[in-house]
Amino acid sequence: MMILLNEIREKPIIILRTHQKVLRLLLILLSGAVLGLIAKYTDGSEIGLISTGLGFWIFITTLIAVSSRSPEAAALHAFSFLSTMLIVYYIYSMVLFGFFPRSYFLAWGVIAMLSPIGGYFVWYSIGLGWKAAAFAALPISLLVVEGYSFIYTYSFTEGIDLLAALILFIILPSKKKQYLLVLSIVIGLSLVIDRFGLIYYFPS
Repeated sequence: MMILLNEIREKPIIILRTHQKVLRLLLILLSGAVLGLIAKYTDGSEIGLISTGLGFWIFITTLIAVSSRSPEAAALHAFSFLSTMLIVYYIYSMVLFGFFPRSYFLAWGVIAMLSPIGGYFVWYSIGLGWKAAAFAALPISLLVVEGYSFIYTYSFTEGIDLLAALILFIILPSKKKQYLLVLSIVIGLSLVIDRFGLIYYFPS
């Protein structure tokens, strides 16, 4: 399995000291805490609609994963970021409003628990071949399905989701031929997600 994955994207030889790894992790935790705080503080505003939507967190977590030094680090960073965001967001909700929506917390908690798997494989999305294209297409497709109705609603938040999908489509494929692979998979996967309403299984 590892040999097959290494054919997609080789792990770079990056030797970090323990304090450097800890510092990176702390920055990830701090980022999650700050964004969780901002998301709750702006709840109800235009900015709040962006930061409390699924697309924003897909986009940020994908960027964190692909920029990590290894797939293992990507898994750790994705989980650390989302879990910290989640904890800060709902603690702030309890302190500020005395309100704790358990069902939403559990739903987002499941996503945070599964995020190491997503982060691990998304790390390979900037590699080569159809497998890398499939890993890249998954977050892009989710963003496309979240935002495609912007075409006729002109919703600001849905427009941001489409913009995020475009940015990932630009930066994830590592070579020109990868764009065609990613685009073809995105089209097919988006149709499947939309046809079966899979996006509605995610909290929003």
